[in-house]
Amino acid sequence: MTQQLIILTGLPYCGKTTLARALERAGAAVVELDHINRERGFRIEDGVPMAEWPETIRQAEGRISESDAGVIVLSWVNPAERDRQRWRDFASARGMRHLVVYLAADQELLDTRRSVAVAAPDRHPLSDEVLQRVQRRFQPPTEGLVLEAGWSTQKQVELVTAAL
Repeated sequence: MTQQLIILTGLPYCGKTTLARALERAGAAVVELDHINRERGFRIEDGVPMAEWPETIRQAEGRISESDAGVIVLSWVNPAERDRQRWRDFASARGMRHLVVYLAADQELLDTRRSVAVAAPDRHPLSDEVLQRVQRRFQPPTEGLVLEAGWSTQKQVELVTAAL
């Protein structure tokens, strides 16, 4: 069976982690770059220095390469097309199929979800500065599967599964 890399992308608070966890419950392996950065001692809410991202990406590549799961979800904002292309090239070089899955959300939904995150004691909301920097840099994908962030997670999982 050929492995499948799901390149999960979208703005902060669109639901990437929620969808990734639901896909994990369905049998996928999940590699989250934010999780790797936390393991490395960085506070995501304050941003990660640009000089540190190559090591985070190297570790993500290692985790993907070592996984024997049929479906692997790479969860990260993947802000620019070049970031997503890099992961498509990575997958292709390893004989993996790949699918970009974009969780599209309007600003009102993102703001509402951020407000909930700010109020939750177990969440780590991004600072205004980091959030604005990510939003300015983000380029929505022009290819792949587009899911509305407001849809139920179950519907999102069904659509991703059907696309595989």
